[in-house]
Amino acid sequence: MVIPHDGSTPAFSFKLPHFAVYFMLGVIAFSLVFVGSSFIYSSILTRKLASYHRAIAKNAEQQRLLDSFAEKTDKANNALLELEEKDNQLRRMLGLKNWKSKIRLSNEPKTLKLEKTKQVANELQLVDQKIKERQASLGDLKNWVGKIQARFANTPSIWPLNGHIVSAYGYRVYPWRGFHTGLDISGSYGSPIRVTADGVVKSVGWRTGYGKTVEVDHGFGKSTLYAHLSKYAVTRGQKVKKGELICYVGNTGYTTGPHLHYEVRTAGRAINPYRYLNLNILSASRVIGN
Repeated sequence: MVIPHDGSTPAFSFKLPHFAVYFMLGVIAFSLVFVGSSFIYSSILTRKLASYHRAIAKNAEQQRLLDSFAEKTDKANNALLELEEKDNQLRRMLGLKNWKSKIRLSNEPKTLKLEKTKQVANELQLVDQKIKERQASLGDLKNWVGKIQARFANTPSIWPLNGHIVSAYGYRVYPWRGFHTGLDISGSYGSPIRVTADGVVKSVGWRTGYGKTVEVDHGFGKSTLYAHLSKYAVTRGQKVKKGELICYVGNTGYTTGPHLHYEVRTAGRAINPYRYLNLNILSASRVIGN
């Protein structure tokens, strides 16, 4: 029933059937459910979208990290290859075999796939293994260089006297016919003569033909002999260092004038001393043992 407030119009009434009331209630209920479900769905969708955006951002960050790792891996690989080349250059100079690494790093582009992520991690492990390889190789080189240095100190490698060669090693006809077992180096009477390697004075005294002589044992089967001397500066059994004064130029023995007769011997056998003059540590690594 509808009744006007001012009474100017008559009241009227109408009846709603039961099904209409139920229908309206159903519409209202459906509307409430629809609105509520729409709100819930939109909330869920909003959260999923936010999570999706976070995942995208996280993946982008992971991709940047992977790219950074890949770049660092490539740089490390290049640096290790350069180090390996320098390592092998030094090995070739020392007469050692080249070091060939069995480990190789990949330069393929990296993606966000799981297997590629694992690949980057594996390659970083390979970098660590290659560094350990280099450390082992450099350790070998260090030990070898130490041995070379020790042997070089005991290897004849300098001129015993400032002068020039007046008679070479080998067969000659003047001033005496026969095989000349050393080098004759010119020098004025009394000029200082210096030992050409570390060692121990083996003998000091007169030898037929050689005159006053000093022989120094350098170990490793090597010795040097200095003959035609005027006087000695060392005694038998004395330890001497490369470059140390040991005697003086003279003309004792079979000579035609003051000079030094210089020999290098291996296992007591005279060899050509010329190859041992001005010897450096790299060239020494090739002649050591000869």
